[in-house]
Amino acid sequence: MNTSHNPLHSHESTCFSWKPIIVGALVAIGLSFLLNLFSAAIGLSAYTADTQGMQNVAIGGLIATALGIVVAMFVSGWVAGYLGNPFCEKRHLGALYGFLTWCLALVITIVLAGFVRDYILMYTHVLSGAPMNQYVSGNMAQRAASNVINQGNQPTETQVLISAYAVFILFFLGAFAASLGGHFGMRYLNKDERRDERV
Repeated sequence: MNTSHNPLHSHESTCFSWKPIIVGALVAIGLSFLLNLFSAAIGLSAYTADTQGMQNVAIGGLIATALGIVVAMFVSGWVAGYLGNPFCEKRHLGALYGFLTWCLALVITIVLAGFVRDYILMYTHVLSGAPMNQYVSGNMAQRAASNVINQGNQPTETQVLISAYAVFILFFLGAFAASLGGHFGMRYLNKDERRDERV
């Protein structure tokens, strides 16, 4: 079916491009990494060993993480929307560009997290010089011991529920900020473009 004769889909083929979304996702990963390191440094500098200090670090870290996610995702969505501007005449699709940027950044982060975890485990194994079977058995024994120690400190149902809601809110804020950034980025016009519209 030829879409050029279909009035509903006359511009659909030229209204979407993955290039801005990939660039926006890379911006999201880089900014998230930098802002997380910055918030961790602030949290460690304000750390005190008492219970009140640990609670303050936990709450402050959650707020700093939320702000970092919002800023990083808004900027990455804006970049994707702005770079997608020449590809799309429908400016309302900027939110879709931003949301897809968030989705792609999430997938890449999950994949990279697995590789980084495996690399860190192998790197510590090489530095320790222990045989692999001893390293694995020692690691399993350490986990079993920590499970026995922490059996008395199991989180309550309320704590698990609050943690689940906190994680949901963080992910929702990231997706919303990326979509909002994509919307504004798609509608942004620089000075030259504004001058062209007036002419």
